[in-house]
Amino acid sequence: MTRPPPARDERSPVRRKSTLFCWGCDHESPVDDDWNRRVQDRHVEYVCPVCETTITKRPLPDGNDRERTIPVAWQRTLRTTMRVWRASISVGVSSATAVADSSSTADRRR
Repeated sequence: MTRPPPARDERSPVRRKSTLFCWGCDHESPVDDDWNRRVQDRHVEYVCPVCETTITKRPLPDGNDRERTIPVAWQRTLRTTMRVWRASISVGVSSATAVADSSSTADRRR
């Protein structure tokens, strides 16, 4: 099997979407690479490792958000499970009723 020809020069680095650029010194690298991260009160600052320019401030994830989303997910799961259970009980009861009705009709014909 042969490889298709490369669309661009394989020696040139491919930029990722999560690349940060410093406007102070033109340094660039992925967000999870060599940027200095400074945790402040409610946010994280991404600082250039070359010239110490603050590139961006991003909010810290709130610990309470996770606590609120778990019960919502469980409520949704429980609600869906109950609907399926009710539907299966309903089908089971209606099937039993249909069988009972058909057997009583057959008994009357005899």
